[in-house]
Amino acid sequence: MADKYAIGGRAFVPITESTVEHDLYFHGLAGRAGLRFEKHEHESAADFGERVLEETIQSGKALELVGCLIVPEEVGVDDWTPEEARKTAAFIGKLRGEEDKARVRALILSLLMDFFRCGLASIWTSPKSSRTSPTSPRVNGAPTATATGAAS
Repeated sequence: MADKYAIGGRAFVPITESTVEHDLYFHGLAGRAGLRFEKHEHESAADFGERVLEETIQSGKALELVGCLIVPEEVGVDDWTPEEARKTAAFIGKLRGEEDKARVRALILSLLMDFFRCGLASIWTSPKSSRTSPTSPRVNGAPTATATGAAS
């Protein structure tokens, strides 16, 4: 992942270390977009990446998802908020130049690839047995945690 992206005459920096708020917001947005960050049993890594990219674009949430992965340099990573993600998405969505459009398309692909390569989605690509299911142990209706911290 690049240290900085120039888009529409502004500089953006990647969010390389996320907060709990960021993780929950990103995964909630991805879920509302219908994205499935779970590799199918017989799906190759390339097919998995292509499917997630296509789902991201078709969801209509691609720009806001990008807004979860970069932030304007003047804002800074520590001041990222869901509102900043929406502002970034709105800014990027209004760009008209072919060069900027090409940068945004490449950025969507690059950010998704880096997102998976860095393992930020590991809880979503792990076997179903490590995630909540209707038959998982529950206490007062809530899933219990495993030794790894994931809900079971």
